[in-house]
Amino acid sequence: MRLTIALSFLLSLLAASVPAHAANPHALWEIVSGKCVPGMQDKGDPAPCATVDLERGFVVLKDLVGPAQYLLMPTRRLAGIESRELLAPDAPNYWGYAWQQRFRVAQTLGRPLRDDQLGLEVNSAAGRSQLHLHIHIDCMRRDVAGSLAAHGADAPRRWTPWQFEGHRYWVMRLPADALQEDDPFKLAAARSAFAAGAMGAQSLLLTAAAPEQGGGFYLINMPVNFDSEEQGSAEVLMDHDCRW
Repeated sequence: MRLTIALSFLLSLLAASVPAHAANPHALWEIVSGKCVPGMQDKGDPAPCATVDLERGFVVLKDLVGPAQYLLMPTRRLAGIESRELLAPDAPNYWGYAWQQRFRVAQTLGRPLRDDQLGLEVNSAAGRSQLHLHIHIDCMRRDVAGSLAAHGADAPRRWTPWQFEGHRYWVMRLPADALQEDDPFKLAAARSAFAAGAMGAQSLLLTAAAPEQGGGFYLINMPVNFDSEEQGSAEVLMDHDCRW
């Protein structure tokens, strides 16, 4: 009973925090539903999106922040990481789709990038400004990639504590074919009963491990901590200026 009350209170705080961060928290959904999807359906033109995949149900849009950051968003309305539909057995693996779109970062920059220089990220409900699910696709920070190397030998699919810049994260090592069978949303929900009941109170980031670390991926989970400055935004681990 106490856990249920605590979760309800936490989620109410998360929900209340979102509109204050943006003049129009529905802006992304309006672009997806009012411009990109109709344009593709009517004229075969995805603009202002870079692409619209009607069959698999996602769009990719160049973000205004950074020279090469992109956002992958579903064509159906999903508020964010807390949307229960993401945990359904037949839910699309938007992370897999986003990883396939990573080439756009290097293409826009006009230079090659290794997979371990790239990352995908979803903010918590408290750490975002928009009420439509969007996965950030952009460069990773050099120092983050260096710190994660210490987890290169971790046992696969097990959560391990990771301290970075005074913040407490959890990291899971994943094999190279992980996105063919694993969905990071579901892996995060399976971490604990609390995590499953408060998906909106965490942020997730996925990045590749360097070849010398055996390849594969690192999945990073950052829980919200209202007693500190940790508001559930693992986006701080990305480098939107792509200084590689």
